[in-house]
Amino acid sequence: MKRSITGLLLGVMLLPLLALANSPPSTHEFMLDNGLKLIVIEDHKASLVHSHLWYRIGSNQEGPGQTGLSHALEHMLFNGSSKLCPSESDQILQSLGGSQNATTLNDATLYFHTVPPHALGVSFEVLADQMSTALLSASQWKGEREVVKNERSESSEHHPIKRALEIPRRLALPASASGNPVIGWRHDLDRLQADDLKHWYHRWYAPNNAVLIVTGDVHPQQAKQLAERYFGPIARLPLPYSPAPIELTAPGERTIRQYLPQQIPMLYMAFNVPSLRTQVDPLTAQALELIAEMLAGANSSLLKAQLIRHEGLASAVTAHYQAVSLGDELFNISALPELEKAGSMETVRARILAIIESLKTAAPSLEDLERARIQITARRVFDQDALENRALTVGFLEMAGLSWRSEQTRLDALKSITPQDIQRTAQTFLVADRLTTSYALPEETPHD
Repeated sequence: MKRSITGLLLGVMLLPLLALANSPPSTHEFMLDNGLKLIVIEDHKASLVHSHLWYRIGSNQEGPGQTGLSHALEHMLFNGSSKLCPSESDQILQSLGGSQNATTLNDATLYFHTVPPHALGVSFEVLADQMSTALLSASQWKGEREVVKNERSESSEHHPIKRALEIPRRLALPASASGNPVIGWRHDLDRLQADDLKHWYHRWYAPNNAVLIVTGDVHPQQAKQLAERYFGPIARLPLPYSPAPIELTAPGERTIRQYLPQQIPMLYMAFNVPSLRTQVDPLTAQALELIAEMLAGANSSLLKAQLIRHEGLASAVTAHYQAVSLGDELFNISALPELEKAGSMETVRARILAIIESLKTAAPSLEDLERARIQITARRVFDQDALENRALTVGFLEMAGLSWRSEQTRLDALKSITPQDIQRTAQTFLVADRLTTSYALPEETPHD
């Protein structure tokens, strides 16, 4: 089959972006005797250093009744250790012109600092002390529990979109802890005790369960020497077995209708799909990324062009797929329906499914595929301009059980996807047996 002129032009546009993507910064990897992996990304363009300490523990490892445990422990690590009083690390780093923060994810917990190069040792000392000597007192937890519960109220219960997604995600992921909110269910937070936090800390916070990523104005050997000085004395621990969260292949079609205190109706659809780590076909994850881009990436994408511009059935629509994950994932589609025009949420759902069906019945044009490929590649290349984004990319790969070196393989696979790959992937994974649908409506909507 002959490539059209448009396809050739799009391919030519892709070449310089791929050339940039093929020129990664200087990256060095070291392994300390206690199992701590150190990755240094050397870049002297700015006089800043980012130090990211990742632990391979997140909400996916939490059992029934323990939801929110990893996130609660993240909060408590700032409440005192052998060298630090509560909140003192923040004051120390700010006095040096730096900053700190932390976040808990499904697969990991991350503590990150930004400091001037001369303060990297201080950053390491703080992180190492928190790794090995956190106090986790019952009195501190009593107050911090309320902070966490308030955070849950603000970020989930009082946030209309996040609240609308919380229960459907649990429904969409029935076989693992992935469907639980990272922040935890409120009733679990109420019964979480300081002893639970201590047990979790001593079980998972160890150098051989962590990856330290340093990026910026730093020399690799300098970072290695500092890591050995501050983290080297911390003993490795025997780690529990932690299986990746795997979902049912075809759980069956599921539907939920919620009436919530919000003014805007929301349609959410989620298909059970594999991740880059759990895929059997090595092209599946890249094909799903491209399908998400083709459906709702640019304004000219299939769903945005049809539902918003041409038919006026929705005011907004998104498609999202997280390929880099330790376990199975969801292919998510969200829409804000215009009910005056559409008449019902079901009408909008039917149109979305019809557009997805068009990818199954006929392979997309090469032009549409190349356009999506350029958009994804450009976003990845430009994201790497920021030092912190480089560290995050490496960290996400490592936490998913994929080496940071696999990013190039991922780019190569993206380049090799054909229209037939798109069609086959849609036929296999975007099917009713894998679909969860949620209708979130204002609570004053008439209903039985």
